[in-house]
Amino acid sequence: MGLPGSLDRTGLCYLGALALMLWLLRKAQGWYWMFSFIVLPGTLCHELCHWCTGKLLNGQPVRFTVIPRREGRGLVLGSVHFAHVRWYNAFFIGVAPVVLLPLALGLLLWRLRMNPVFGWKEAAMVFLLSNLVFGAIPSWQDLKVAARSPIGWLGLLGGGIFLWMKYGR
Repeated sequence: MGLPGSLDRTGLCYLGALALMLWLLRKAQGWYWMFSFIVLPGTLCHELCHWCTGKLLNGQPVRFTVIPRREGRGLVLGSVHFAHVRWYNAFFIGVAPVVLLPLALGLLLWRLRMNPVFGWKEAAMVFLLSNLVFGAIPSWQDLKVAARSPIGWLGLLGGGIFLWMKYGR
C-alpha cells in the first residue's frame, strides 16, 4: 500500500465510494425525513462537537437536540444553545465540527491499513465516513457565531500574511 504518497486501488475505491455517498447525501436533501434519518450520525457528531467545545470553553450549553425541524424554507437537523458565548469562545464553538475531518481521515487511513475487502462492513464504514465529513461542514449559523469573535478574524489575517510572506513575493 502506497499511502499517503500514492493511492492504490483500494484507496481509490474507498475515495470513490466516499465521494459517491457524499453526492447521494446531497441529492437526498429534498426528502426531509429520509435525509434527516440518514445523516443522523453526522448530525449527532456535529452537535456533540459544539456541545463539548462549549462545555470546555465556558460557553455553558443549555439545550441540545438532534430532532430535525423545518425553519422557513430550510432544514435544521440539530442545535445546541449556549448561555455564555463570548468573544474568546465564539470562534471555537462555531467551527468545532471541523475536528471531524481529521477523525474521518484517521478512520479512513486505519481502514486502508487493514487491507479491507469490500462488503457490508466496508459499506458501513463508508457510510460512517461520509457522515463524519458531512457533519464536519459548519452551517451558516455556525459561521455567524464564529464571525462574532476577533480570534477567527485575527487567525485569518495571520494566515493570509503568512501565505503572502511565503508565496506572494
